[in-house]
Amino acid sequence: MQSVGVQRFLCGRKHVRTWRGPGSGLNNMGLLNEILNEVPLSAELRKKIASIEAQNDSLKTENVILKDDLREAKVQIIKLQKRIDEFAHTPELDETDMLILKEIALTSDPPASHLAEKLKLDKATVEFRLERLIDIDYLSTWSIGGVERYSLQPKSREYLIKNNLIS
Repeated sequence: MQSVGVQRFLCGRKHVRTWRGPGSGLNNMGLLNEILNEVPLSAELRKKIASIEAQNDSLKTENVILKDDLREAKVQIIKLQKRIDEFAHTPELDETDMLILKEIALTSDPPASHLAEKLKLDKATVEFRLERLIDIDYLSTWSIGGVERYSLQPKSREYLIKNNLIS
């Protein structure tokens, strides 16, 4: 490591100051302020320095506030992006899913057994697909007397219309 030199200088012919150079623990602004405090300055120059220091403090405060606002905005952006992804992501429906949705649209709240019979599919397969369609908010279910019936959600009705499966 390089040795730090020692310099002595006169400040206003009254005091001798010692400066140990870079890395001595004093930052350059602290040293400059120390020197300026001992040099006689005009009142106007002191006012300008005070004004600049006040402006600097104000900018530092504004910077902290803006950083906080930015942090909050980033959190909000992430939340909104998640909401957009939820609306934009349409689960892929295969031909069987579309046939089930179309049959439910044409039949008033059918049970799974009716759908299996009409589509010539195994009842367990139809029930599995119905549960999946409920999970992705394409269907709702209700029952009277223990038999579950299935109804379209607005999302599925919109899907069927967009794909010209119903009018």
